[in-house]
Amino acid sequence: MNQLSIASFKSKYSQGFYSTFAIDGVPLEVWLPARDPAAQLHLVAAHAGLYGEDDNELVWDRSYSTAPEWTTLVPLLVCSDDLDLSCTVIVVEQHAHEDHIHWRRFGLLHEVITLEQPRVSWFEAACTATFERAEFHRTLDEFRRLEGVVMAWD
Repeated sequence: MNQLSIASFKSKYSQGFYSTFAIDGVPLEVWLPARDPAAQLHLVAAHAGLYGEDDNELVWDRSYSTAPEWTTLVPLLVCSDDLDLSCTVIVVEQHAHEDHIHWRRFGLLHEVITLEQPRVSWFEAACTATFERAEFHRTLDEFRRLEGVVMAWD
C-alpha cells in the first residue's frame, strides 16, 4: 500500500507554498512526472483551491466518490494560470474497493470533466497507487480543513 499525505510545496509556477497531496512523502507534482515525463506540465494541485466554486465542489465530490466498486475521474492537477477545469487538467481514474482506494491510471483531460464520456489521453507509464481506505478519507478530511489557506500564484 502507498501512503497518501499532505505536503507543503512550492512549484516553480507558484509564488509561495501551497498544500498538495503527496504519495509516499513525494508531492504529486514531483511524483507523477518522475514516473512519466509526459506529465511534466505547468500544473499545481486542484485541491488547493480553484477560482470557481462549482469547480471546487466537483473536485471534492469526485475525490469523495468512494462507494465500493465505484470508478470516477478525479481532477488532481490544473494549469497555474487559470486555476479551473477548462484548461490543462491531469486526472486520475479512481476505483474504490471495500478496504482500499486505487488510483489506476493518470491522464490529460481533453474535455470538460462534467461530460458523460470525457476524452482522456492516458499516460503510457504504469503509474498507480493504492491507499488504505480509512487513511485516504482522513487525508481528504485534513486537506479540506486546510483548504481556506490563501495562496499566491504567478
